[in-house]
Amino acid sequence: MGSALFIVIFLINDVLKPDYDPVRDAVSEAEIGSGGWLQIANFIVSGLLITASSVAVAKAVNRWTGVLVALVGAGLALAGVFVSDPVPTGHATWHGTIHNIVGTISSAALIIACFVAARWQATALWRWYSMAVGVAMPVTFVVGLVDTEALGIWQRLTNVIGWTWLVVLTLRATHAAATNDRSELVKPARV
Repeated sequence: MGSALFIVIFLINDVLKPDYDPVRDAVSEAEIGSGGWLQIANFIVSGLLITASSVAVAKAVNRWTGVLVALVGAGLALAGVFVSDPVPTGHATWHGTIHNIVGTISSAALIIACFVAARWQATALWRWYSMAVGVAMPVTFVVGLVDTEALGIWQRLTNVIGWTWLVVLTLRATHAAATNDRSELVKPARV
């Protein structure tokens, strides 16, 4: 449930962080300055929880989806270790550059995971939902790059779309694993 935690904490931080404008500022910019520790901790803890959930996802869904979810979580945690630069930046720091690289890898892994997992227990609704999220995330992100005055809103929309899908995937995978484990318990023993 790392992705749900990430959403809740960044929304709380939007209200609490002084001199921070969630309409204009990127989620990562909350790492900068006074009170930045909250967003840094959010990145790291949420990323580690997502990485841990990748084991269950790999077991219930498939190995590749599990690997992609692990990349999402690891990238998120590393984005907390390497603090972002202000957006737009006149001067990129080494840690801001690493933050952007791991953030991009994490986002790309989440988008790809949507398409890979769309085939799992492929009900029409799950398939369409997964593919719609896989398309909506890059579209909303690009709109935010164009509409820089509302970058924060577009990035938050991108995050909520992607992280919500990851919550649903994790819940479905956990349910499938639990159902499978129960069916293993009730199988008659072979003699």
